[in-house]
Amino acid sequence: MEYLQQKQIKSFDFFVTGIHFGGMAMNKIMKLILNIFMKGKGDSESYIKHLRKIGVNVGENVVIYSPYKCDIDEQNPHMLEIGNNVKILAGTTILTHDFSWCVSSGLDGIISGAVGKVQIKDNVFVARHVTIMRNVTIGENVIIGAGSVVTKDCEANSVYAGVPAKKIMDIEEFHEKRKQRQLKEAVELAKQYYAMTEKIPTKKILREYIFLFEPRDNVQDEIVNKVLKDSGHYELCLNAFKQSKPMFNGLDEFLKYCNIKRNGRKSD
Repeated sequence: MEYLQQKQIKSFDFFVTGIHFGGMAMNKIMKLILNIFMKGKGDSESYIKHLRKIGVNVGENVVIYSPYKCDIDEQNPHMLEIGNNVKILAGTTILTHDFSWCVSSGLDGIISGAVGKVQIKDNVFVARHVTIMRNVTIGENVIIGAGSVVTKDCEANSVYAGVPAKKIMDIEEFHEKRKQRQLKEAVELAKQYYAMTEKIPTKKILREYIFLFEPRDNVQDEIVNKVLKDSGHYELCLNAFKQSKPMFNGLDEFLKYCNIKRNGRKSD
């Protein structure tokens, strides 16, 4: 069964990749076909609708990226609770039970069940290929690093990573470190993009760094608006954007700082 499921996922990957390479958008008809084929896992909205239908408590503004690559335990849906503004990336596994008693029962014939609740509270980010075991509560404002295995509760306002997952730092410390690294990372991204593509980095390429250079009266810009919405905290981020001042007077000034000119040549 596992082998067939993996083959199904690989076939789905190939199909989706073919759509993108062919230059076609996944329209409503294609999504419908994929959702039937993958039992609701064709897109986040459909899969969340499926989870709610079977009894999982799912909050608002939840996104499950590439749900066909995720393995969320559906055997005990009432034992899973996902709060508001939760982002779950591809490859995540969430387990509310295990079948290890198939071994331990062989010792004396006693079957000892293994079912436990998983609760993910508000404003949580679960990175790629994380495994969350049963009997775990993840508090509010938590980041779980890629590849982690969560076996115990994660306290609120924290960053966890590792196997098993352990607390790395408070969320405030993480946030301050991210803010301090913005300029360095943005410059590296712009230079690397230019070096590899020989094209001038656009605002779309640098979208995560709009706070560095975007004029504050440009809130209706499509890219700016999407980044603010993607945060899951639109009003808060919108106010912060309006009330802050950019480090650079527009994208051109930032590119000049990076030693890149609009004519496609680096500055001397």
